[in-house]
Amino acid sequence: MNVRDLTPAESEKIEVLKSSKIDFELLFLTDTALNKSILDATAPVVELLKNKQVHNYDSQVNGSEHKVMLPCIILSNGVLEETKASLYRANTRGDTRFWPGRFHNFASHDQVFALFIENNNIVVLNLSDGEVLDSSENSAVFEILDRIKYDSTEFIGVPEFGDETEVDDPVSSELDEPSRFEVSSYGWDSDVEGLVKRLNRGDIKLPRFQRGFVWSPVEQSRFIESLILGLPVPNIFLALDRDTKSLNIVDGQQRLKTLQRYLGGEFAISNSKKIHEDLRGCYYNRNVAKGKKSKILDDADERTLSDSILHSIVIKPDPSSDSLEYGQEYNNAVVQIFRRLNTSGKALQPQEVRSCIFYGAFDELIHELNDNKAWREFFGAVHGRYKDVETILRFFALYENFENYKAPMPSFLDKYMEKNRSIDNVKKSELKDIFESVITLLLDACGPLLFKTSTTFLLSKFDAITVGLAKALHEGVTFENSEIISKVEQLLENKAYIDSTVEFINDTGNVTGRIKAAIEIFKG
Repeated sequence: MNVRDLTPAESEKIEVLKSSKIDFELLFLTDTALNKSILDATAPVVELLKNKQVHNYDSQVNGSEHKVMLPCIILSNGVLEETKASLYRANTRGDTRFWPGRFHNFASHDQVFALFIENNNIVVLNLSDGEVLDSSENSAVFEILDRIKYDSTEFIGVPEFGDETEVDDPVSSELDEPSRFEVSSYGWDSDVEGLVKRLNRGDIKLPRFQRGFVWSPVEQSRFIESLILGLPVPNIFLALDRDTKSLNIVDGQQRLKTLQRYLGGEFAISNSKKIHEDLRGCYYNRNVAKGKKSKILDDADERTLSDSILHSIVIKPDPSSDSLEYGQEYNNAVVQIFRRLNTSGKALQPQEVRSCIFYGAFDELIHELNDNKAWREFFGAVHGRYKDVETILRFFALYENFENYKAPMPSFLDKYMEKNRSIDNVKKSELKDIFESVITLLLDACGPLLFKTSTTFLLSKFDAITVGLAKALHEGVTFENSEIISKVEQLLENKAYIDSTVEFINDTGNVTGRIKAAIEIFKG
């Protein structure tokens, strides 16, 4: 794109973004770009999208047929337009490009736009439209800037990352043995105001196994809207603490936290077009509004929300199911309920659940290693559902305990992560060193496509090669790149390995068989 000096009016808008500590890049429009409906994603734009975990062009296949559509907001001529932006790489040279939908309606030749990210939305702000950038309360710009400044450190979010690597991880033919627990429960109805009072007093709280995945402002707003409109909402699950008689949240954190934040005045209902117009931008009441001119709910809507009833199911777990190490807060029955609620067609995937239930030093380690540069070369873009983190867990579990592996794989990983959740610094350092050594050696010798076929990551190939090499390194064996390549080739031609990867790769005999073959080959 062409570059020119900014006008004083454009620079004034830039200062508003800088004062709000917004990371942005500039887009300089040309006739060619507008006529062809093509905007070049310059290197700084590509880097911004990647750093904000919105889109990774590096992992995208060339061709407009592989384009990715992401939510986009256009701010131009005093209008906020919600649309979609297409992001793709050109067929021939792989040039990185994007185009916001309906952009022609808001952009002209020689104008300059600022591009920044808000809550996974790509925002393009017209700096050249002659409009004063209104960042006063209740303006569209204020809402966007306020959401960017929102401190979500209370929660740990899951990034919605562009194109994700597919992982070849079919189910095992061997079934897990289900556990039986004794629980009793009862129903409890409470109005919204009463629930929030209990949250504020600490009568309802988060157990340590909860690590929330924060709702976006629009999701929070739509939940508030649903209650005002009288729409049905799901049950909340709570567990009774036998000692304090307080209630631990098992399922429903986002709903309860949203109510607590909204009634406390921490946000106003979104101005999104997805929300009923008369509710947009409204705070709960005058007492919690940010300013005298802030919009608030009508009295009738405020009463409706306060009096809305949420149904809770309160679980009373049997003390015999308490965790011996972590006590009743980690009652096995409650953890099992949490797991089932979050893996039966709901949001959380197995590794997301593990990171909630077994949070600790080991979980911190595998998330830290997930940022390792060599590992990212192998796996690709950060996976929005923790499949990359789970793959690292798989390596450690099999490296340390493959001899005792018994299908199914998810249960094996659960038990390993639970056992090692609170590892000390010595073991943490040992595991970190072996993983980084293996990944670096394999990347240098074999390149980033070693474990992939097209965009699919092959777990059976990964666990055999990495564990085989790790075991050899642990025994003091050293390798030149050519030797590693030779060992890998031998393994891939090995009958035991081939037989173990034909079907049901996670069955007990297949997992142990190929890893034994790999260890034998790498140790020589």
